[in-house]
Amino acid sequence: MKKTIFLSIGILCLFSCQETPNLKNKKLSVEIIPAPKEVVLGEKALVLDNMSGMSSPDSELVSLLELFSSELKALTNFDLPIIPDPEQAAIIFQIDSTLIADTYKIDIQNKVSVKAGSYQSAAMARTTLLQMVKVEGEELLFPQIDLTDHPDAQYRGLMIDLARSWHSMETVKKLIDLASYYKTNYLQLHFTDDQSFTLPSKKYPKLSTPGRNYTFEDLKELEAYSQARGVTIIPELEMPGHAKSFVDAYPEIFGITDFEENPYIINMGKEKVYTALEELIAEITPIFKSSPYFHIGGDEARFTKVMDDPDVKSYIKENNLDNDVHELYRHFLVRINEAVKKQGKQTCNWEGFARKGKIKIPKDMIVFEFESLYHLPDELIEDGYTVVNTSWKPLYVVNEKKWEPETIYNWNLWRFDNWWSQSPAMENPIQLKETPLIIGAQMCTWEQLQEIEFKSLRRRLPVMNERIWNTRENLPYDTFMQHLERTDKKLSVLVNDSQQDSLLMGYNHKE
Repeated sequence: MKKTIFLSIGILCLFSCQETPNLKNKKLSVEIIPAPKEVVLGEKALVLDNMSGMSSPDSELVSLLELFSSELKALTNFDLPIIPDPEQAAIIFQIDSTLIADTYKIDIQNKVSVKAGSYQSAAMARTTLLQMVKVEGEELLFPQIDLTDHPDAQYRGLMIDLARSWHSMETVKKLIDLASYYKTNYLQLHFTDDQSFTLPSKKYPKLSTPGRNYTFEDLKELEAYSQARGVTIIPELEMPGHAKSFVDAYPEIFGITDFEENPYIINMGKEKVYTALEELIAEITPIFKSSPYFHIGGDEARFTKVMDDPDVKSYIKENNLDNDVHELYRHFLVRINEAVKKQGKQTCNWEGFARKGKIKIPKDMIVFEFESLYHLPDELIEDGYTVVNTSWKPLYVVNEKKWEPETIYNWNLWRFDNWWSQSPAMENPIQLKETPLIIGAQMCTWEQLQEIEFKSLRRRLPVMNERIWNTRENLPYDTFMQHLERTDKKLSVLVNDSQQDSLLMGYNHKE
């Protein structure tokens, strides 16, 4: 009887192994991250060569095949052609409308057959093939396999801080490659902060920080690059706090009267500020047309001298905001949410508003919970908010304040932790029950130089992705790390970068 290997939990059925000229008696090991839901591994290997073509009956997948062919050549030095007739192809990708959007199936017998519920899941299937492929001499080998896979968490994110430390287009593309390789489906780009405004603007051109900004052409290029790899970019325009770059460029529009004392906040009492922000949102959203989301920041606003501003005083009175700056802040979030919705997007914001307040924060805003300080995660769930887990510990990667892979692996999607003494989650991590209101998680890098960004993430991001792709059961940690060692070597070849993080700095301690 043929032996089988089960890579994850599920009810699996064996398939019969037929002898064909393309199969050889060689059993291949497979290391796939995240681990697939259902796998049956056969006793043979499919042998391909440079004459083996790939094809698709779906025109939308031709560009994906071109990408896959180029990646396969970089990894194996085999140059498989794309041919028009799927019947003559050794590798076939196709969309299967009977599958849900984030599911894909790979069946390898005498051909490699990929069926996917969407372009994005087909892109994920391609990385599974890249992780499985082997080269022996002049033979390109794929394992005889029957695989079905889909994620438990619909949102699997990575955030990069582009405002505090400039990242070149090359670096951002490499991070997109990393995200795609481990099936991250969202990349949030933190474009603005106190230090710089990296977005372009035709209406407010002085906003763009000289030497630290992307052009409209750059952004369109990143959008196309990420979409080709199944990754969706979420742009972030940070407001009303972390806004010194706004105020420095146009103090007469965005600054409060005492902006020299507090240049870090947008004036929430001027109608022309709301008009300007709506115009900026309208400039950015068409570029990232594939994203259903737009992130407005919304955290850590400094209110010093805000209530002394005459425009603020008048605005608060006109809008019946109880002479309370916190109510003005909540009102601001509501208005910006409406501006985002006008562009057909859903608003995302960092945890920054308190639970209590006269102005109700809409439930259609997705809250990225990180500090467990202003509005605790259990309260957000109880109040009916949709949440993305961005728990400061262990999902923040901030220079020396980052955690080793084992600490991340011991975390779970419904756990919120912190290293900061002011957060209730420091001494007593908040462990919630499983809930569909937590739609996923996101690893966030802050303040890091681009030179260390990729190596800081390459052995951390896949650990988080494993924990949220498979939320209920996972491989033993040591087994997972053995798989990661092998997939990481292939990643080095694909991106031409083998630099590694020491994983031993500062807060990289076991818990």
